[in-house]
Amino acid sequence: MRISDQEFAALRQALQGEHFRRACLFGSRTDDSRRGGDIDLLLFSDAPPFPVAHRVASRYARLMDARLDVLVIVPDRPTPEQQAFLATLTLEALDDRL
Repeated sequence: MRISDQEFAALRQALQGEHFRRACLFGSRTDDSRRGGDIDLLLFSDAPPFPVAHRVASRYARLMDARLDVLVIVPDRPTPEQQAFLATLTLEALDDRL
């Protein structure tokens, strides 16, 4: 997984106060052979998805002056579209580092 210690520290701060069951990285940052790319974060949370995604992405942007794409899925009620999308992803769990 390609994410720096500084990016992890900013993620930790951006996620403070948010309640989520699981946090995962997905997208190009899960492939060590690739370069660049924004950070794609998937949160499994029972909280309303849009406000959580907005708060986390906004905090991260203020801390790092960089974009963080945040997708929030209600763990027990993913839509059929979300289920199909999840089936295409390679996820790297972040829980142990946050």
